[in-house]
Amino acid sequence: MPITRGIVGSAVVSPFRTLVVHRDVIEIFVRRDVQSRYINSALGLWWAVIQPLALLALFTFVFSGIMKMRLGERDGTGEFALYLFCGLLPWLAFSDAVTRSSSVIVEQTPLIKKVLFPSEILPVHLVLSALVVEAAGLAVFLAAMVALGRPPGWALAALPVVIALQVVFTAGVAWLMAAVAVFLRDTRHVVGLGLTLWLFLTPIMYSDSLVPDRYRWILAVNPMAYVVEAYRSALLQNELPAAVPSAVFAGVAFAAFVSGHWVFVRSKRAFADLL
Repeated sequence: MPITRGIVGSAVVSPFRTLVVHRDVIEIFVRRDVQSRYINSALGLWWAVIQPLALLALFTFVFSGIMKMRLGERDGTGEFALYLFCGLLPWLAFSDAVTRSSSVIVEQTPLIKKVLFPSEILPVHLVLSALVVEAAGLAVFLAAMVALGRPPGWALAALPVVIALQVVFTAGVAWLMAAVAVFLRDTRHVVGLGLTLWLFLTPIMYSDSLVPDRYRWILAVNPMAYVVEAYRSALLQNELPAAVPSAVFAGVAFAAFVSGHWVFVRSKRAFADLL
């Protein structure tokens, strides 16, 4: 029993130790990734704003302009756009990090073959890089709320906690996908398809109240459904996220974080031989 507790304790502490010990290297990789993707382009970091705005315009046109979807009898296109944008913010960060993590080990083969390089940081730096991009989109969203006469309220203080749990959950999934992709090269294609299905099973473009009772179990087992609703609670409804779903998601995020890191660490010994 003491040995078992020691192994479990080590597995729990290990991912947090990785972030602390290699924080300087992670920061360098995040800065380099953001610069390579945006800073050296003509529009720079504006591309981080243009992408969600383009998707927002498209989805708003299709679902509100054509399909006439409304959140309430008096809610118009502007209200629907805010609702949609709020859901897209965490989803795009999650999707981007997981998609890029599914190929990051293969793309960084020269680094992986360096014995002393901490490969655990590669998926993590993509998660944090996506968070930087999300921060730019969030700034635009808050500005839009103020412009529309709906400034955020006191519940905005809960958003950092939600974002922290989102990062923990995303990092766990990213570690898992990064490790699996080395052994199964089709993983990035599966991830792309899976994220597309996951997007439409998450109440981003529609309200969860529209989901029939027989399908509501899908929302109950969908971690990103909690994240999206927590964002909307804090930003649009000026309410704290529900306590029970928050506690459940915190447990899921922590479990994903620890198990994803454990799988990655156990698998990385074989990376150099397979690349």
